[in-house]
Amino acid sequence: MPTDTNWILKGGSIIDGLNDEVVENSYIKVENGRITEVKEGEPGDTEGFEVINCTGKYILPGLIDCHVHLVWNGSADPQSLIKNEENDRIALEAYKHALDTLKLGVTTVRDLGSPDRTVLHVRNVIDSGLLSGPTIIAAGAPICMTGGHVYYLGYESDGPDEVRKNTRRVLKEGADLVKVMATGGIYTKGEEPGSVQFTIEELSAAKEEALKKNKKVSAHADGIEGIMNCLEVGIDTIEHGIYADCQALEIMKNQGTFLVPTMAVMRQLISSPDIPAYALEKAKQVVGPHFSMLQEAVQIGVKIATGTDCGSPLTPPRYYYDELAIMHEAGMSEMEVIKASTSVAAECLGIEDQRGSISPGKFADLLIADSNPLNDLNSLRGDKLVMKNGVLVS
Repeated sequence: MPTDTNWILKGGSIIDGLNDEVVENSYIKVENGRITEVKEGEPGDTEGFEVINCTGKYILPGLIDCHVHLVWNGSADPQSLIKNEENDRIALEAYKHALDTLKLGVTTVRDLGSPDRTVLHVRNVIDSGLLSGPTIIAAGAPICMTGGHVYYLGYESDGPDEVRKNTRRVLKEGADLVKVMATGGIYTKGEEPGSVQFTIEELSAAKEEALKKNKKVSAHADGIEGIMNCLEVGIDTIEHGIYADCQALEIMKNQGTFLVPTMAVMRQLISSPDIPAYALEKAKQVVGPHFSMLQEAVQIGVKIATGTDCGSPLTPPRYYYDELAIMHEAGMSEMEVIKASTSVAAECLGIEDQRGSISPGKFADLLIADSNPLNDLNSLRGDKLVMKNGVLVS
């Protein structure tokens, strides 16, 4: 939402999302919603600016979640709550979840599956400035095989021609990227995470159509055969990647394919008997291999972007910070986790020229934290000042 207020944030220590060094006693100028100046020392003329004293505090870019489902509320079985609702109510609930996310300090999300155009409408209203909210990069309805993974959210497609047509359809509806369901998963009854659901020819059709519109393709890919199929056709981001082996991870590193691991949701799925029994049983089988895969991906040097699957069972937005802790547990340094949640995530989403770091010309998506997250990532869970496009978030 546009603002008439220009800001100077002075005296803080800046973690810019790009460099490893923390720049102390610095200031940031924000004009018309964008960062115009970042320098050490004291600002000069402050006339026309509101000044925020950040002495003793740490300023970092607004955080990014590369995998959410805004139409779900993170309850034990969120799909059951919306399956009989009209799209207008689903969209309103998705907006509420988007606001909840923003207030946590997550200023950009990538929504990877919503029925019809529900989240696309939410994105459009926020982008127009009519309502405040996080930046939403939205895939719209995912492309899935008939009866395949979360078919109830997407456009069911069988064979390359139907995949091609429905990819064109979702792009015509305004999707920012294409989401394909390459394998089975946890939260759909009667399928296994390792099962292949789209052929190479079907995946190729989606990728070809996305390229015509200069859009990325993201794939839900749990099993190794499905992951390898995605890598063969050049899918841009692998979601979950549970059974990716060393060969697949090396290919991802060499091709520059992003991994969005979403470990928090897997741990949440095994934390309560309240989720559907079929999902609980599958989650128990994959949570160990999933974490081992993430550890190996860190060691190999795969590009890892933070994503949570928030909205999914037992994973409301506040579990974003659990994902950061798990990434650190898997071997990433605190700075690597912050980069994965800012500049690397922005690159994953294709918005690195606009967001994801603190530098002149970028939108002023900023967090002002009371303590140094490089000493303890969990400190980010606490109270902090959130700025979105140069506007302070209540």
